Amino acid sequence: MRRRTLIARGLALAALIAAIVVVVVVLLRNGDQTEYQVIFQNAGQLVKGDEVQVGGRPIGTVDDIDLTDDNQARVTIKVDGDYTPLRKGTTALIRQTSLSGVANRYVQLTMAPDNAPALEDGATIGAEHTTTPVDLDQLFDTLDEPTRQALQEVIQGTATQYAGKGAEANEAAEYFNPALSTSRKLV
Repeated sequence: MRRRTLIARGLALAALIAAIVVVVVVLLRNGDQTEYQVIFQNAGQLVKGDEVQVGGRPIGTVDDIDLTDDNQARVTIKVDGDYTPLRKGTTALIRQTSLSGVANRYVQLTMAPDNAPALEDGATIGAEHTTTPVDLDQLFDTLDEPTRQALQEVIQGTATQYAGKGAEANEAAEYFNPALSTSRKLV
């Protein structure tokens, strides 16, 4: 009787240890993700932890951002196993989630066809298959001082023109679309 009790206790202890091992493995595993390197001209305010999306659906995260020897951004992404392997010809684009924040970016992937060759774990998507966003301040920095001054005057002149005439401007805007669409028939 005592021997059966010891065997039962031993089996119970073994089952408990096996259950703990399974829980630890499930909690600590990497989630079956595949890692890729994506080269951009610049990281475009991307930060570690930002999402990687396909068609608006999150499929991974930005794991790391480094600088290459030729001063480009090497973004390490981890993609969930259901969406791997990525294929040769996959393109990447840094996008904004909204206009309301400064550092609210994500990497949008456009998947290559399923018959394209698979990319290995750790493979690199080169800069020729990526697009980096251009921020508005970068655009304005390309303008020389007289051009920036003239643009400011246009904006200020438009504000002066519409000052106190919001209702009239809204009424004119109501008829703007029909005017444009009917001019198509004329042209």
